[in-house]
Amino acid sequence: MLSYTTNYLKCILFTAIITGLFLVCGCVEDRPIDVQHISTNLTMQAEKMEQNGSAMEALSLYDAAIRLDSSDPSLWLKVASLLSNESLDDEAIIGYSHVLTLDPKNSTARIGRGRAYVREGDLEKAYADMKNATILDPKNAATHAGLADVYFAMNETKQALAEYGIAINLSPKNYEYYVKQAEILYDAGRYNEAAKSYDNALKLNRKDAESWQRLGEMLRLSNRLEEAAVAYGQLNTLVPDNPDNLYILADLLEKTGKYKESRDIYARLVKEDPKNVDLLVALARVQNVLGEFEESAAISRSALMINQSNADVWANLGFSYANLKKFDASFDAFNQSLKIQPNDPITITNVGFLLMQSGRFQDALYRFDNATMINPNDPVTWMQKARAELALGKRDDALRSATRATKLSPSSYDAWYLLGDVAAVNKQYDVAKKAFETALQIKPLKEDAFKYLVEVMRQLNQAYDTIHYYDRAIAENPDIPIAWMRKGYAADLANEYGISEDAYAQVVRIQPDNAEGWTNLGFARFQQGNYYGAIAAFNETLRIDPNQSVYYVNRGAAYQKIDLLDNAYQDFSKALELDPENRDALFGMGKTLYKMGKVNEAFPYFKKIGENLYIARVYDSLYQGVTYFSNNWNYWRYSYQW
Repeated sequence: MLSYTTNYLKCILFTAIITGLFLVCGCVEDRPIDVQHISTNLTMQAEKMEQNGSAMEALSLYDAAIRLDSSDPSLWLKVASLLSNESLDDEAIIGYSHVLTLDPKNSTARIGRGRAYVREGDLEKAYADMKNATILDPKNAATHAGLADVYFAMNETKQALAEYGIAINLSPKNYEYYVKQAEILYDAGRYNEAAKSYDNALKLNRKDAESWQRLGEMLRLSNRLEEAAVAYGQLNTLVPDNPDNLYILADLLEKTGKYKESRDIYARLVKEDPKNVDLLVALARVQNVLGEFEESAAISRSALMINQSNADVWANLGFSYANLKKFDASFDAFNQSLKIQPNDPITITNVGFLLMQSGRFQDALYRFDNATMINPNDPVTWMQKARAELALGKRDDALRSATRATKLSPSSYDAWYLLGDVAAVNKQYDVAKKAFETALQIKPLKEDAFKYLVEVMRQLNQAYDTIHYYDRAIAENPDIPIAWMRKGYAADLANEYGISEDAYAQVVRIQPDNAEGWTNLGFARFQQGNYYGAIAAFNETLRIDPNQSVYYVNRGAAYQKIDLLDNAYQDFSKALELDPENRDALFGMGKTLYKMGKVNEAFPYFKKIGENLYIARVYDSLYQGVTYFSNNWNYWRYSYQW
């Protein structure tokens, strides 16, 4: 064997002494020397040294064993492998070559020598060894993984991935193969596939922090931010005190709308590094999103004590003040931001928004025009521009701006809702219908979009069609209360009260304590003349919530219809006790008293309402009509009929 280092020479001398002692012991006892026994003992000692991390001592012992029996390929393989682990590649190659001289079909030696050649940069020899290894042992996953590494070093990505695919098929539980496959895919820019490979690796070894980090990076690059946040969450569980990884996680949570979780991480980082302006800016920004405007303003002021030249700090402070209705202070803060960064389109847009709040729509539009020239790809600015144009009566311009916003942000509910609103004002109902339908595809549970979709479809004489808008969803899952509720609402507007009654009955079947459902069911029955059924439904509403004035008005109106005037009087009295200014309750009480023959007592209620027409109609006994009001189209219904 060759000498590798000075330390190794010392170890050889030490081993020679040990070997000599073994031989002397045999001679003293005048017995034949058992070379095999001595070699085995030396090998066992070497393995222990190797396990204890004493590589040089282990090498010297292996060397001594080889001196006793140089024909054993397994000893040469142990030495070569240990040399390779110690990055002594030249010596390792010599060792592997000895193995192959003794055992030419040893695929392990070919793999080891091939890897050493790769590290040495001798790819031609590495390829030859790895290719021969796959021929000698085609079912060995390690041979294909080794060949894959050679291909990767040769920039042959396709072949490298193919060989790792074979290795994974042969050894699907080896997570390291998935990691290597992922690294190759990452270098090739195939981030989604790389993320999948890292995910497979982590299914086998969930404690591999490096793979979690790489997976998170892949997912970020693939814009799969929610999944990236999960990966970084796992990483921070394994490595909890890395501020850089925590910051990335907070940023991902913010971008995916998990603002409370993001705020908590930013707050923790600020506590640990209170002078870091970037962290203060991030925390203030998220607090603004959460509506914590006082807290955000305080954080921004703290940041200004450290650095008054940061435009983002001033912008955050301006946003906080705007929402706190401190408009002068907000203008000052935004203007300070623009002095530092005069062409920031977001801040310019915010100034325009403030101007709109004060009714200065032309000035606001000027700002929005500037912002869109600086950054023509910001959908929020185009949306604000559309609102300003609509307020100024520039309906065609508003429609173009709103349309531009939807093209820039096709997944934005707000953009599609705004387009629907602008198109409806322009009486372009087909455009409005499509816009509201798209908004509902993005956020199916948003109430306003469905409300205005129904209104637009009524304008298109398609009111009946809106009743069946949610039939498919109901067919797939008949226990979705919101779908039944909306079907009932659409049927109400189409005057199809039998359909709406059935829909609301399904709502209360699914949710027996849904006060809105019972109220709407009572209304549908009321409109069909089923006053006893309406009273039964209104009773349930009052069971659930006995402190709403409107609920007593509803039941009082039904009692009045069947001439249970004492009951009606009690309900209207209770309604006025809860809300003395309830116009419907005042009118209902006046009507009830009039029916009871108490005209003089009825008159003050009508007088308080100030509706002379009602008074005249009551006295002439001519009034027959329907009155129902709603301050929230879906959750409250103020309804009664005379």
